[in-house]
Amino acid sequence: MKILVSIAFIGLCFFDNAFADAKKVAVVKLLRGEVNVLTLGKTAKLNADEWVEDGAVIKTAEKSFVKLIFIDKSQMNVGPNSEMKIEKFDGKDSGVIDLVKGKIRSQVTKDYLQIQDKDKSKLFIKTPNAVMGIRGTDFMISTNGKNTSAVLFEGEVVFNRLDAKGITNSRNLEDIVDRGVRMFPGEFSVVEANRNQPTVPSLLNVRQRENLEKNEGFDTERSPGNSKGEAPAKSVVPEGLSGEVTSNDTAVLKTEVAQLGVGSSEQRLTSSSDPNGYIAGDKIKPTNGSFLHIESGVIIAPGADSIWDENTKTYLPSANNGTVASNGDFIPPKNMLITDNGDVFELKPGSPKDPRPELKPILPPSPVKPTLPTVGFLPPATGSGSQPDFSPGFRPYSPVEEALKTTNQLENVGTTTNATIRARIGN
Repeated sequence: MKILVSIAFIGLCFFDNAFADAKKVAVVKLLRGEVNVLTLGKTAKLNADEWVEDGAVIKTAEKSFVKLIFIDKSQMNVGPNSEMKIEKFDGKDSGVIDLVKGKIRSQVTKDYLQIQDKDKSKLFIKTPNAVMGIRGTDFMISTNGKNTSAVLFEGEVVFNRLDAKGITNSRNLEDIVDRGVRMFPGEFSVVEANRNQPTVPSLLNVRQRENLEKNEGFDTERSPGNSKGEAPAKSVVPEGLSGEVTSNDTAVLKTEVAQLGVGSSEQRLTSSSDPNGYIAGDKIKPTNGSFLHIESGVIIAPGADSIWDENTKTYLPSANNGTVASNGDFIPPKNMLITDNGDVFELKPGSPKDPRPELKPILPPSPVKPTLPTVGFLPPATGSGSQPDFSPGFRPYSPVEEALKTTNQLENVGTTTNATIRARIGN
């Protein structure tokens, strides 16, 4: 009898251990700063080489980052100030990740992508207002809780608005993304809070795409790129290749070859094949070559002084539109401020008594490249109220001219106060 009890006890222990091991879905490969994990209601500090279980919630602090390797060898990097829940990931069926806020950079293994149907998403990433179906290998997704932006570096993804937040069933999520937009390498798309569909995929500014792709570890250092304010020069490299390709950057070469269809039996006609932006009802197509403020989802189109580049099929903006930092962040012109919440401000010089800049709330710029001295704004989203009436002399942002003269004083835009913004910019 004792022998039978001992055998039963050993078997139960073995079963419990096997069950516990089966719940482990990812291991911490690299960690920087402060990262916590919430499992079964208990919060603990996450350390390198620790396993993370299915259902766990991972939270990163400012300037912090964690790199996870999943059981299928896929890689997922969680950026600073982020919160992510692993809702389901067993390596057999489509995984489901819930990004509550912040940024994720993921590289999904090709073995995992070969599961059954090629048109079936192998991984879903949900945010408070969007869902992405992964059919490609290298991408980034970011949300501030209101807007969600996606950038694709390699492969293919499908992207759509998500209204029902509690959906975890793969079949239901697949149906939602199938009705969304399909993205190809080099493209980006944004789901805004009060719009019922994502923006039409468009090619991101080439320099920003390159720097974002290199920044796998979410480096927060923001050394500026070209800031001389010079207009871009005409391309002198052979048609079909950009200057960045000829600089032997293999990452950029890989994405641009994919865009051109080299090595493929058929040339894909993507949404970004039309380089120009447009607004048609609820459908918004940003101009090719636009910048993206990753944290907020605000799109900044190339200005009227930008130059068309036939090689990259994008408009090359001057520094009047802002620049790109070494980590891929968009740096606005000196007289413009964009918060992570998506509020946009004009910075006006302060007075001798108070040298701090005056912050004037304004509407986000249009994602469509202006062709005239005046510039348009996005029509109001459904239920957001009427469009403010701007004066005919309204001009685009420029560090040379005094910009953004309006007849109306816009107030109470967003939730961020002047005092908060001044604190953020160190004044």
